[in-house]
Amino acid sequence: MWWNRLVPHVRSSPKPPAEWEYFSTTFSCYTRILLEVAINDDNKIPLSDEFNRNNPTEKSGSLPPKSKDRSLDDAFNQFKSVLSTDGELDWSETYLDRSEQYQLMEQEARKLGVLYEGLEPVVEGGREHDLLFDDKNGSVLKFTKPSSAGYVVDFMDEKPRLTNGDPLEYLQRLNLHNEVFGDFTQFVGLGGLKNNRRIMTRQPAVVGRKSTYEEIEKLMVEDLGFTKLPHTYGIGYDESIAFIRDDVAVFDLRPANLFTTDTGMVIAIDSIPVRLNETNRKAFAQ
Repeated sequence: MWWNRLVPHVRSSPKPPAEWEYFSTTFSCYTRILLEVAINDDNKIPLSDEFNRNNPTEKSGSLPPKSKDRSLDDAFNQFKSVLSTDGELDWSETYLDRSEQYQLMEQEARKLGVLYEGLEPVVEGGREHDLLFDDKNGSVLKFTKPSSAGYVVDFMDEKPRLTNGDPLEYLQRLNLHNEVFGDFTQFVGLGGLKNNRRIMTRQPAVVGRKSTYEEIEKLMVEDLGFTKLPHTYGIGYDESIAFIRDDVAVFDLRPANLFTTDTGMVIAIDSIPVRLNETNRKAFAQ
């Protein structure tokens, strides 16, 4: 199946070499920021001196065990028991602001054993995520900004726009990315400090070079059956491209958000996908 080709290679050695780098995406003033790196002659991604790798045992305490990770779908369904995607409780018509939503998520995370009190990232990213390297497991932990939940696409007057996400909307977005590109991201838990919680996810460490636009279009059109949209509707970086297939549109695809391994596999680290219904799909009529 096509998704088997998209599962990233994870280094099996217990400690990845120092030149590995981890990608977290960037998109302008809305944003996710990718750590900018230079590719050397061996197509390895060297760790920039500007971003010193953390030492978890000294700076962050014990890291979350990978065995406790769960799928984004499972996490969404679990937290949906106390929240709904529009930020309202099922038994109330009162809107909950994001801090109130995080308080309820904190209670649920504590019950599940996935509340990592005081665990903070070490590498500052962009406007969406900060990072913490887990060399032992060959992975990177991505944290949302404190009390934030990334960005999502919604519709106003049947036109798409980028807006601040609520926690469940953020999990839905990541889950849809996995649905399109293969299970790349897992839910870890909640970190940060009280009143400044962060959603934590895990991605495998990978190595490669930035994908070209030609490789991105081949992946989306030939391999995944999408159609390229004529423009991005102001969502994502100016140089990004977007695609649509049936009830899914995917934005912010560009070389900074995908890379190609030495085996030719194209891996999408991040994107901004949105599920479409019959009404808002008309906004993308060709």
